[in-house]
Amino acid sequence: MAQSDDTRKPTPCILIAEDDAAFRRMIARRARRMGLEVVEAEDGVQALRAVGSRQFDALVVDLYMPGHSGLEVVQAAQAKDPNLQAIILTGGATVESAIEALRSGVCDFLTKPLESLAVFEHSLRRALEHRELLEENARLFEEIQRLAVTDPLTGLFNRRKLTDALENEIERASRYRRPLSAIMIDLDGLKAINDTYGHPVGDRMLQEVARAIRSVVRKVDVATRIGGDEFFILLPEADLWHAARVANRVLECIRQIRVGEGGITASIGVAEWRAEVAQPEAFVAEVDQALYRAKGEGGSCVWAWNDADAANEATG
Repeated sequence: MAQSDDTRKPTPCILIAEDDAAFRRMIARRARRMGLEVVEAEDGVQALRAVGSRQFDALVVDLYMPGHSGLEVVQAAQAKDPNLQAIILTGGATVESAIEALRSGVCDFLTKPLESLAVFEHSLRRALEHRELLEENARLFEEIQRLAVTDPLTGLFNRRKLTDALENEIERASRYRRPLSAIMIDLDGLKAINDTYGHPVGDRMLQEVARAIRSVVRKVDVATRIGGDEFFILLPEADLWHAARVANRVLECIRQIRVGEGGITASIGVAEWRAEVAQPEAFVAEVDQALYRAKGEGGSCVWAWNDADAANEATG
């Protein structure tokens, strides 16, 4: 699409491919009067070159053109953009050709000479509106999918996303023998903030913590709020040493969050996945045990679950 300016919607761009020059220019003028950007092609070769070099919102193509047919052009364009709308023009329409065109994803089929240019304009407007509807539906579906795995308060992922990510990443780590670690965070002092300043202030603290986490983690990491004041970060391709460094950076960022005369800190547990830990629940349990050890140390610290902890847990 061609952008008209920074504040308006992009100007729809259409391709008109027609070997009858006079007819092509006539419908192109009408399309431009509709406020559309128009690219013209005089045969199938030019049309294919055009769809290969840029994006269009709609095609208006002659069914039979030198070089390539209109349907070939439409199929090539829709292979790049399934939402692309196409109108076929023909001077010798048959029931069979119309059916073939419609089965190929064409939204309309107009015979030449046109009954009127108003018919052409109506068909083109309908094609562009249909494309806009498809794009809006796709956007809404994507938004629904995003919201389904997002914590509404912090914007981090939620437990549902974490469950899926744990299964996938543990399977990948096991299959390819790659490192995988996790961090669990429990905030110290949020209850006191809620009791003193109210839950809206506490919610803002949770949002600040989420921003702190996002400022430290990589794009590949899965940062989640798993409930209340607890957070969980899954770190693919990270060993225990790397995860502990990330955890300490998160802790330092959280310590800088202030409210009133005080602030908050966190207890953080870290663990690296081991091959003998087959189930996601068992891996999470080890991260949780590391968090428990951090709390046992008085909080405001990071505890990394190591082989000795695992051995003690197994024999205890």
